[in-house]
Amino acid sequence: MSQTDQTTVSKVLCGLNVEIFTYPNGEALLRTVDAYPVNRNDWHGPYKDAACAEADFVDRHAPPVITPEDLRRGRLNGTIAQTLEGAEMMLTMDRWTGGSCLTSFIVRPEGQV
Repeated sequence: MSQTDQTTVSKVLCGLNVEIFTYPNGEALLRTVDAYPVNRNDWHGPYKDAACAEADFVDRHAPPVITPEDLRRGRLNGTIAQTLEGAEMMLTMDRWTGGSCLTSFIVRPEGQV
């Protein structure tokens, strides 16, 4: 296998610089570049192909969608609170790094897509 059979593509996904490394068999790895915390830069995969890597990354960085009932429960148990800037944020597990993080969210009544 020569290095010319492998490709590395840099692009921006979800506002973050990422690199996608593709093997000759089509499998791909994806990592962020210059992101904090440092473990965010670890390679993820292998994925079936580069398109699957991108789709997984975008899915993991999409804001959570919760119901009004989830919002009520989160306010009661302290996992959703107002920041000093006045925005409500929820405490979640980052789906890319596995660490705890504050994130914005979308509220949709049950049954709405």
